[in-house]
Amino acid sequence: MVIDGKAIAESIKTELREEIERRGIRPRLALVVVGEDFATDKFVSAKKRFAERAGIEVLIANLPEDSSQTNVENAVRKYAEDESVSGIVVQLPLPEEINVKDVLNIIPPKKDVDALTENGEMLSPVVLAVKEILERESVEISNKKALVIGRGKLVGIPVSDWLKESGAETTVVDINTKDLDNLTKKADIIISGTGSPGLIKEDMISEEVVLIDAGTSEASGKLRGDAESDCASKCSIFTPVPGGVGPIVVATLLKNVVENS
Repeated sequence: MVIDGKAIAESIKTELREEIERRGIRPRLALVVVGEDFATDKFVSAKKRFAERAGIEVLIANLPEDSSQTNVENAVRKYAEDESVSGIVVQLPLPEEINVKDVLNIIPPKKDVDALTENGEMLSPVVLAVKEILERESVEISNKKALVIGRGKLVGIPVSDWLKESGAETTVVDINTKDLDNLTKKADIIISGTGSPGLIKEDMISEEVVLIDAGTSEASGKLRGDAESDCASKCSIFTPVPGGVGPIVVATLLKNVVENS
């Protein structure tokens, strides 16, 4: 089955809009974006458009690529001190010169809707998106062999932690792991978030595997995932890029915003 992420996101958006109206609240999400990037720009636009349709106001601080550490931190601190802001997202990646940890840790734990700070109180939107897909499709996690490709803060680390807590036999690798295809063939569940277009090919996976592609990158002006699209023919569950995990991540991020409002 190919997952329709847009349909799932629309369902979540309807639920959020109804909750906002019922509670009579006006949630506000603040985004801090440094520099320009094709995939990032698309994701930020999707967040803003989706949020406004759900009834969430979006504030965006667009900073130039050569912004100093102080300027980036000040932009985050402004929203951290604004009591009307329900959630703050620092769009990653940041330029190499910026100390990401110092920037993220300015975000108060209760406003960390992306779950990236050291003391965050919420589940990562990516974890929530993966959880949403698996629960909707009644996929049992406990005792399954799960392979997480990528060790990043956005996908690899939070997803692997959650899978382990859920009872899956979890292995974490990256694009430099030797004999990657041997590991992918043995996995019941594969979740990839490397941002390496076409990393996973059809001959690298087993029949009926659950393949959740949370990797997004730009190639020749188009968004690409970590998995080749023809992998879908062998999968019991497959998430395409675009239109798979991405829209659901946006929806679950905003779910955290509303929850904190």
